[in-house]
Amino acid sequence: MAKVSKVASSAVPPADLYERDYYAWILEQVRALHERRVGDIDWENVAEEIEDLGKSEKRAVKSQIERLFEHLLKLAYAQGRMRQQNRQGWEVTVEAARSDVRALLTENPSLRPIVPEILQGAYLNGRAAAIAAIRVDIPKLSPWTFEKIMDDAFLPGEPA
Repeated sequence: MAKVSKVASSAVPPADLYERDYYAWILEQVRALHERRVGDIDWENVAEEIEDLGKSEKRAVKSQIERLFEHLLKLAYAQGRMRQQNRQGWEVTVEAARSDVRALLTENPSLRPIVPEILQGAYLNGRAAAIAAIRVDIPKLSPWTFEKIMDDAFLPGEPA
């Protein structure tokens, strides 16, 4: 196994390296952490990056819930030929989105309590995508709870 060469030296201040070569900065920060070189840690930028990782996980959950809502709404509101031609693909996407939401919440259980706070925004974004795709009016408030959209047995039927 080849050894990773040193990308940065202690002559380059970590904050400067962060601005000039992000990847090199990451490698140097990881190395400093592993070697417990506390004085070489760019604390401000490391804290910011870790905070951004948390936000990224939250966005990932919201994105998958949006995708889930979008395709459930398509199943609920699309009609005729469009529904017939796309139903199976939409159902597959619903199954995949549910699986992705479950995986993200299993990996990050502390995100579960914030699901209610992201649900309405995720619904509105999923609704907008569904409206753009199928060109029908869809209610502004979700007809379903989180538990309902995550229920593997639930798929909306034909529209009335």
